[in-house]
Amino acid sequence: MTERPLLSIIIAAHNCEATIGATFQSLLNALGSAIEESEIIIINDASKDSTADIIAKFADQHSQVSVSAVDYKNVGLVRQHGISLSQGEYITMLDSDDIVKSGSFPAIFSFLRNTRPDMLLTRLHEIRDLNKIDHQWSGLNPEKLSQDETITRFLIHKDLQAYLCGQFIKRDIYRSHIIPSMTCYEDFYIFPSMLLDAQDIYFQYDSPYYYIKHSGSLSTTPDQSKITNLIVCTLKMETVLPKKFHHLILCHWLDIYLKHSIFLKESNQKDVVEKRVLMTHSLGFFLNHNVRLSYKRKALSTLWKN
Repeated sequence: MTERPLLSIIIAAHNCEATIGATFQSLLNALGSAIEESEIIIINDASKDSTADIIAKFADQHSQVSVSAVDYKNVGLVRQHGISLSQGEYITMLDSDDIVKSGSFPAIFSFLRNTRPDMLLTRLHEIRDLNKIDHQWSGLNPEKLSQDETITRFLIHKDLQAYLCGQFIKRDIYRSHIIPSMTCYEDFYIFPSMLLDAQDIYFQYDSPYYYIKHSGSLSTTPDQSKITNLIVCTLKMETVLPKKFHHLILCHWLDIYLKHSIFLKESNQKDVVEKRVLMTHSLGFFLNHNVRLSYKRKALSTLWKN
């Protein structure tokens, strides 16, 4: 391995004995010879199964692997701990039950080394059926985006989401933004402000990363604590992003109101969300060409309710 690795790969591991083996093997297959320019940091967070033994074997077999044990029971703290241990010029995150496409990393490493972007972002590729995974990598063909284009795509959920796995971001940017001690949406909390720290941004549509969506994922099992975190993150986004993105942020408030109103039991939360929904009842919102027609229809539906 080189004196300073080009990429730090951080894996949060908690009771993942059934999946970590396949995930790690897919990472090795993705890296190939690029493992020599990598460090793989696996953090065992209070696992009660055989996770510790499995990842210890990984470290014995590969000098690029280091293992750290913590008792946080909190993915936000785990990821921040991994960042504090990292030495790479770039950082990417990998969940312990996801899959990386074979042979995909050498081209990415070459691009990072030769171009030195602030961020190489990739589309979140969700999959529910493991049998439908296509391991073929179509190759790297990144598109350069301005900061405004990136933020706009993120806000309208066009290709980009606030998800740290599968993204390649300079370590210096990570170190300027502390991941909060959240059990969910910790990436959403810091992603908008990280975008404001990046100027040289590229986007790769064909992601090398498969996010395996389970029945108990955030979107399929919302609860009051998750929605509270979602509100906190949306408020944070509202404060950090420039005013020109105001109408697009209102679309996020519309989603909270229409999808999760059953969880808005605290009066202050309900007031916060309803106040933003009322802001969509404006000419500027309906004339904004970046606001999708579906959200304009949603705003009209709330107009009659209010």
